[in-house]
Amino acid sequence: MEDSDQYTILAVDDAKDSLMLLEFDLSESGYQVITAESGEAALTVLKDIEVNLILLDLYMPGISGLQTLQAVKEDLSLAHIPVIMLSASGNEEPIVAALELGADDYVTKPYLLNVLLARMKNSLRLMEKTLELESLAKIDHLTRVNNRGSFEELTNKMINQANREGRTVSIAMFDLDFFKQVNDNHGHEIGDKALIDFASILTDTFREYDVIGRVGGEEFAVCLPHTSIEDAFRACERCRNSLANHIIYIPDEDQEHQLSLTVSIGLTADSSPDMDFDQMLRLADQGLYQAKETGRNKTVIVDNAQNAGRENIAAVDAEQKIMSSSEDKPLESSSEDGPFPGIDYSLGVKNVLGDDDLFNEILVMFHQDHGRDDKNIQQAITENDQKQLKHLVHTLKGVSCSVGAMTLFEYCKTLDVAVNDQDVGQYQTLFNPVGQELVKVMAGVESRLADKL
Repeated sequence: MEDSDQYTILAVDDAKDSLMLLEFDLSESGYQVITAESGEAALTVLKDIEVNLILLDLYMPGISGLQTLQAVKEDLSLAHIPVIMLSASGNEEPIVAALELGADDYVTKPYLLNVLLARMKNSLRLMEKTLELESLAKIDHLTRVNNRGSFEELTNKMINQANREGRTVSIAMFDLDFFKQVNDNHGHEIGDKALIDFASILTDTFREYDVIGRVGGEEFAVCLPHTSIEDAFRACERCRNSLANHIIYIPDEDQEHQLSLTVSIGLTADSSPDMDFDQMLRLADQGLYQAKETGRNKTVIVDNAQNAGRENIAAVDAEQKIMSSSEDKPLESSSEDGPFPGIDYSLGVKNVLGDDDLFNEILVMFHQDHGRDDKNIQQAITENDQKQLKHLVHTLKGVSCSVGAMTLFEYCKTLDVAVNDQDVGQYQTLFNPVGQELVKVMAGVESRLADKL
């Protein structure tokens, strides 16, 4: 980022006049500004809106500036955001405490605008350099998915969480068929393009919180938390079919040639309290080897079969049975509704560090702010209000993920893509499951939190 209008600043101050002055000065300087009059309000904003920098008053009633700062820095999804403390006091003790908690800088009030802007610019520049270095260390430079080390780290976190909660984790290994021939016949440039295209297909097929990694030359892996072997298999098959139908155009001096590829997939799942990353990856790799040996371009399941004391390569007809058991459907986060139908409670409460009371309050706000989204989105579709439709769908997608309404999130994600592409003919069809799922989620919240609504 180079232009200030690309940054969103969250200004937090209980003094309304100070907040108005900050909003005016920063807006005049080209920044996008969001304001909050308390620490509680700031933490709520941060759950729904991506912020690039926080200006945080040190002394506030309720949750103090130091407490708000601590909550931000303890949340792994927010800890990277630079925080500049604002203080009208010359007392150095709380300022030192803020810096020790992770504040990037501080500015005394009343502030000098040029000094504040310079310190903001330095903090934003440092944040971007840090994120860039972290990305280089964790992301495969060619395909832009996780590298092997990052995939292992993130998947182990998913497995540890699943072990604690008694949930199922699925892991799939993917290997592009006859990939060496692509490099030999068409050159490494086309081979690289094939890898990039396949990584894009993986990203489009699987959910945002699934872990995707490139673990070898033409080998990729995906970890699917809270996902049964049946749902994981359907997702793998969608990915396999998408690649088989994908065309890579190869420019030639005389004409353009077309190249298509296939992929072999090994899949395993575990829900035992002692599931292990290395063991699961080894089983998925066995399934991948079996797929290669029996004709390629297929998904083979490896059953952990711990009760039998041995591993079992599932037969191909077992996979066909899974495929024919129901129609192809979006990959859902879990079949367990928990205390709120349509919401994966464990995912939602984890977003607020396990605080049940705070999560219930967030659900109340979710109900109040988005209870009419189905009607508002329908109206935007009917009136062909592209701007309003994009805002409503994108916002609902974000908050659905935040509260753990993952089926609603998946439906919103599909509609969001159509809206971004302005595929008007698909709006109503893709909205119908969004509206139905939103009604289900809201009914669940109403039945569970009737005394709070």
